[in-house]
Amino acid sequence: MNYRITHSEGSSRLIIIFAGWGMDDNVFDHIRRPGYDIMVIWDYRNFFIDWNCVSRYSEICILAWSMGVYAASQTIQAIDSKITKKIAVGGTLLPVDDRFGIPEAIYHGTLQGLNAITLRKFFRRMCATHADFDHFMNHAPGRELDELKEELAAIGDRIILNTPSNIRWDLAIIGNDDRIFPPENQQAAWRKCNVIVKRMPECGHYIDFQQIINHEFIDKTMVEQRFKAGTATYNDNAAVQIDVIERIDEKIRQYGIDRALMQARNNVLEVGSGSGLLSRKITRYINEACYTMWDLAAPVPENLPLGRRYIFVNCDAESEINSVPDESVDHIVSASTIQWFNSPENFLKNCHRILRKGGYAIVSTFTHGNLHQISDITRHGLPLITAEGWANMAARYFNIVDSTAYERDLDFDNPLDALRHLKLTGVNSLGRASEISPRQLIARLPMMLDGRYHLTYKPLILILQKQ
Repeated sequence: MNYRITHSEGSSRLIIIFAGWGMDDNVFDHIRRPGYDIMVIWDYRNFFIDWNCVSRYSEICILAWSMGVYAASQTIQAIDSKITKKIAVGGTLLPVDDRFGIPEAIYHGTLQGLNAITLRKFFRRMCATHADFDHFMNHAPGRELDELKEELAAIGDRIILNTPSNIRWDLAIIGNDDRIFPPENQQAAWRKCNVIVKRMPECGHYIDFQQIINHEFIDKTMVEQRFKAGTATYNDNAAVQIDVIERIDEKIRQYGIDRALMQARNNVLEVGSGSGLLSRKITRYINEACYTMWDLAAPVPENLPLGRRYIFVNCDAESEINSVPDESVDHIVSASTIQWFNSPENFLKNCHRILRKGGYAIVSTFTHGNLHQISDITRHGLPLITAEGWANMAARYFNIVDSTAYERDLDFDNPLDALRHLKLTGVNSLGRASEISPRQLIARLPMMLDGRYHLTYKPLILILQKQ
């Protein structure tokens, strides 16, 4: 395999794009994501790569396309501990298969009839529209035809020899008009693997990868900046988040988890300590255990003297948790944080790994449709999961003691106050890639029948226990 860093910001985070068959780095040379370096991998005549090339990165996200899905599944095991999110686009783990991939007759026909004319036809079939084809040809690969024949033949040989991968993918994206990998075969393949599927209407095999990356990979640099800016005003404006913490505290007492916290002897971990609202609730119950707080942006919570009993680490929790030893933590708590992670499921899996048997993970997040009044206008927001989706994920790793989803409406006199509320809490739905300015958002935010302007939050509280 060949690779190249196509864009570098000197970041500690990396997006690796596994290109499809016949592609090279030119196809993705234009891709950018603030806060991430970009690497492209291509040419699957062999599956060798020296992964020391990514040793300096603390977090890696994978976007694999077409035959690159199979190549990634066979090669990323060595760096899996650094990977947070894995997205498959227009491909499956069985790329040549009559039920779950490209039908064998089409694969062999493509290989046997490959020439300059049929290759261009293949490129045209990848694209749903003339505009897509023009865009692709502006970034077309520059590889030799004999090389492409060798690559396609090698992929077919490896599928016969290699065992299926057991790496779990976070999301599979399917273009409804894909004329290379039959969409229904893709759907069946990912259903078999129990992977979340997103169908893209009016999209072919060649998809807007920049749009996918903008939506699916969190701009953590921006998150850090905005929460730092909102630290001083957070407690006075975060009414919903404060309500969530009060409800968590009630549930801790309701299920007798206060006694479990009192009996903890080693370490209780808080992910996303923020201004310390949850920290001060939980530490009332702690007797002997060390209380460790992680946060990406906030300073050390006030009134908690650091030392043997209280430890604060400024870090990206999604990466930091990879370094925590197995079964070394008594309990984990987190409020209104994990919606900012690239892969909530990978985080749950890691929570299960580091918790001792019988330990609790008490977490809250926000579900699909949160702040819909904003995202409906901007067409930009976090890739949030439904409450049902969260329950399905959690059940793979934990016993679900409690799952409570609810809605909370905040209303404002005018749209400017609504937008100011988001800024003062750091919860800003306008990403760097948004085409909507704050002024346009203010003009478009709808007034409700009561004459006021509403923002709807959709919190979810989960009480999970490791069996």
